[in-house]
Amino acid sequence: MTTIFLDKTITGLAALSIATFLLFLSWWIQKKEYIRKKLPVRVEEWEKVEDEACRFLESFEREVEVKERPFYGAIMFMLAVGFTFIVFPETAAVVAVLVLSVSDSASTLVGVHLGNTSIPYSKKKSLEGFSAFFTTAFIISLVFVSPVQALLVSLVGAFVESLPRLDDNFSVPLAVALLLMVL
Repeated sequence: MTTIFLDKTITGLAALSIATFLLFLSWWIQKKEYIRKKLPVRVEEWEKVEDEACRFLESFEREVEVKERPFYGAIMFMLAVGFTFIVFPETAAVVAVLVLSVSDSASTLVGVHLGNTSIPYSKKKSLEGFSAFFTTAFIISLVFVSPVQALLVSLVGAFVESLPRLDDNFSVPLAVALLLMVL
């Protein structure tokens, strides 16, 4: 299987490049006022454009994260995508990234809006969100792997996503790709 547009290594390197850019952007947002004060010459028009661009990008983030660690989720996602495409076989990488992209979003939407039953080991996660992750991951995986493999991918992915203290944007694709590589 080949990726639709790019070789898997190029895809991985592109994702790592985006992660690097987001890391720089995160640093810049936190330090720009300090840096501006130190500059001998300031260009007000440029600063206005820069502030607008930062506000636009920050609009995609949660308010708490913009202040504490801007773009953290996106940075972890792109690092995981890059690492997964570079290290793992192509099918494993594609399934892992699709599962993260679709299933993590589905679990968040369902968990936030319909979640009533907390998971005993992770009070911030709900059984409804877990179920949404499992269901979408199973459907996605079935397109690429056998039903038994899809079932295992769905269970492992949903479990890893539900674990407290792990960044699911990084851990889910690695767990799914590793599982598929072993199977």
